[in-house]
Amino acid sequence: MMCFIQNKRAIAIAIAIAIALSVAQPVVAEECQPLRVEEVLAAEQLRLSSQMQKDLDTMSALLDEDLVYIRNSAVVDSKTSYLESMRKGDTVYERIEHTNDIVRTYGCTAILTGQGQYDVRINQNPLKLILRYHSVWQKRNEQLKLISWQATRVP
Repeated sequence: MMCFIQNKRAIAIAIAIAIALSVAQPVVAEECQPLRVEEVLAAEQLRLSSQMQKDLDTMSALLDEDLVYIRNSAVVDSKTSYLESMRKGDTVYERIEHTNDIVRTYGCTAILTGQGQYDVRINQNPLKLILRYHSVWQKRNEQLKLISWQATRVP
């Protein structure tokens, strides 16, 4: 009798798994394409130009949906909150100049590090900043996206 109950339980589990697998959506892996240093630098320059021109459409296209944007003030933004701060005028980039850019590529991911000078207005307060930063880019499905940014003020 015990063997029958165990078999009945095993059959029920097998049926549940079969049903779950039959209705599950197939998982489609995103294709990862290797990055070249030149395309990372071009994407970063386009991002900086878009920030200064307040071109939110281009910015939106460059930013990954899961973006983590850590400002030098330690504020953490998502793609939505970052674009909203630019849209509302809370953050206005007047001049950005990067120097000492170093790009390290790891397959479809690249890490860009460097230093930059920023003339920016935060909530109408002008700031002149020197920042050390890193940005992380990834290329999937033929699209290069910024997935992470972090900046630290240089004293």
